[in-house]
Amino acid sequence: MRYLVGGWRTAAVSVVVLLLLLLPVGLVPGGHVKPAVDGAAHVLLFALLAWMWGPLVPRRRRGWTLWLAVAATAALVEALQAGFGRSAEVVDWLYGAAGAAWVCATWRMRKSGVRAAGMALVVAFPLVWQAVMLAQEVRAFPVLATPDAVWAGRGWLENGGHLRREAKGFRFTPDPQQAGSASYPGVFREPAVRDWRQMVALNSAIYWPETSPAIMGVRVDDRRGNPPYAERFQREFAVTQGWNRIQIPVADLSRTSGGRPFQLDHVVHWGVFLVSDVTTDYFLIRSVQLRMPEEQP
Repeated sequence: MRYLVGGWRTAAVSVVVLLLLLLPVGLVPGGHVKPAVDGAAHVLLFALLAWMWGPLVPRRRRGWTLWLAVAATAALVEALQAGFGRSAEVVDWLYGAAGAAWVCATWRMRKSGVRAAGMALVVAFPLVWQAVMLAQEVRAFPVLATPDAVWAGRGWLENGGHLRREAKGFRFTPDPQQAGSASYPGVFREPAVRDWRQMVALNSAIYWPETSPAIMGVRVDDRRGNPPYAERFQREFAVTQGWNRIQIPVADLSRTSGGRPFQLDHVVHWGVFLVSDVTTDYFLIRSVQLRMPEEQP
């Protein structure tokens, strides 16, 4: 009877954990907070699964065997997340596997304080890592994103496709499954430095692989959420096959599309997206950066 009660409790906790990992959460997508919170949550939740599953298996199997089972579950969850409106992240699997590994490696450790301290360090790692990435992004300013930097690999809000870093730039690949539901496929990012008042221009380049031209857009927001067209800055331009240079004077950002004064000291998002309703396998975004007054174009 005691085993059955423990088994039902473990089953209930497992279901709750899996629901938390699969169902959409209320955190704002993209940004600098979500990766840190996601990472810490994965460490805790899969450590909890390992802790709950451990007593149900023989003691000799609470090491590698238990860890492999939890790690496989973490991989399966990441694979399933795409079907629940969430993105699959290898780094989240690593965090979950690390949390389970600490539990599995310390079953015989009698000092609970040492186990708790070790777990606290594992949980803190995603938070510290994200803080380091944020500090590097602040140091790189006025560069807003560059494929050469590790910090630029996370924190993107993807709409209708997936972004990855490459040597030539950021490759955005539209998702055919979202073609009918996601309009304006592209990416957005929250800048680490929000004050752009001393900058001269926003510079980048877009590689368009198709022979037929298309219309792309650059958007900058000074308000969170999804402000309407009149409440944000947006500029559209034609792209042709090959690299297309983008240069937007910051002075042009002084007003939104509806004429409201734009808060250049409070930029919360910027993004690049496809306006035309055309089919493409991908497009590339070169390093995005702001030009300072003393720099030459």
